[in-house]
Amino acid sequence: MKASKNNASSITAAKLNSFLKESELNSQLGCDHIQGFHFIKLKAGGAWRLRYTDLLGKRRTAVIADASIKPAVAAEIALDWRTKLKDGVDPLGHKKKLKKEHADAEQLKAANAYLNTGRFYESIYTPYKLDNYRDGKSTLQNISRNFSHLFDRDMDMVTSDDILSWYHKRIKSGVMRSTLVRDYGAFKAMLNFAAKEKDKHNPATLKDNPIKNYSLPKLTVVEEKALEEHTIKLESKRVIMSDTLKQQIQSGLDLYAEQIKEKRSASRAHGKGHLVDLQERVYPHWFIPFCHIARLTGMRPADIYGLKWSNLAFNQFNNSTTLIFTPSKTKKANSSQKVVFPVSDELKVVFDTWNNEQGSKAGFIFESERTGRALERKAHLTHWRQVKALGGVNTDLDLYSFRHNFISELCARGVPVLTIAKLVGHKDGSMIAANYLRHDEANTLALLQGVGSINLINNNQIKGVI
Repeated sequence: MKASKNNASSITAAKLNSFLKESELNSQLGCDHIQGFHFIKLKAGGAWRLRYTDLLGKRRTAVIADASIKPAVAAEIALDWRTKLKDGVDPLGHKKKLKKEHADAEQLKAANAYLNTGRFYESIYTPYKLDNYRDGKSTLQNISRNFSHLFDRDMDMVTSDDILSWYHKRIKSGVMRSTLVRDYGAFKAMLNFAAKEKDKHNPATLKDNPIKNYSLPKLTVVEEKALEEHTIKLESKRVIMSDTLKQQIQSGLDLYAEQIKEKRSASRAHGKGHLVDLQERVYPHWFIPFCHIARLTGMRPADIYGLKWSNLAFNQFNNSTTLIFTPSKTKKANSSQKVVFPVSDELKVVFDTWNNEQGSKAGFIFESERTGRALERKAHLTHWRQVKALGGVNTDLDLYSFRHNFISELCARGVPVLTIAKLVGHKDGSMIAANYLRHDEANTLALLQGVGSINLINNNQIKGVI
């Protein structure tokens, strides 16, 4: 920018250099041609400024630029501000406006940088989910596993056709509809989050979620049949465990404990004497108390992984212990509710024994030795398979069956459904009534004996009369 010859500043480069060498700090070098235009010497070099009277008659001083700007350029800006003042535009207000426009532009540029699906997932959504949700890692893995093919695309360019294509591909590969609903919901939630303004300093990254109104296709006749068969298979698991099955599980746990102890003894005998001797341990492996807690509480495996020793509250007045926790499912649904579970004598022994054998630790009840955090939510699967094999248990039985058995046994004992719902973390009793209310088959069979049968003696008499 060049200054006009007719209105050139009297401050030349030579005058400025001389002024900087000879003058003291805070001294000012004024311009003879442009009213209020001057240079002030500062520790950091100095600044070009314009002194003026604003539209309300108040004396103001506006900084034009630092000493890196040449005198002619600074003079041109000063003249431009003088002209704006005549037109009713305050220089300081104009400067603030330009600064805000620049900040808005930079903020928009930064937001657009995260418009890319993959970058938003990695830099914004991943830390958010990990910091705020217990099952955040699992959700993130589901998103990456299903939608990483869209990570090189901007979020606003994702279409319903992309989702439909993904859906049909996954259906053909044999994935259950319920799994697809969950995974699509996770991806859709991420885009909803991107389209949400966090606060006034963190505007939405995405103007609008392009798939917010899109739903997965309705089930075909074939898919409905497959879902029905899957539901029937699940229903078969929601039964009260027989005494034989319970004994098989206990046998498997006992044999697994002995197996762990033998392996440890063998390791200690072959050069690994630093390893802890497990022979006197009641629980030589974490999965054993984990399994007993599932059996005695009906808790979801995910919730057991999240338990901390601080979740156990001891009441010294009645010498009782209570387990207090918030189910992960209610956290996810933003309707968190606490479960207050009275600890039975048998359950207390499990907790006390495990705590003593671990050296009275704090933190997570089942803690990863490597990370110091909770164990991975699928860490039990391998151990459960081995316990079932050792005990001769049907391989289809999953650990979640303890929850079904726990609820079903309480129902069979006549415990009110709402009481059961509170113990297992349900908002109401509808889910229990619809899915978990089961009866002991042997007792039910006894009740059915004779129902609908005909008394043959009376029947013959009736025939004779006719």
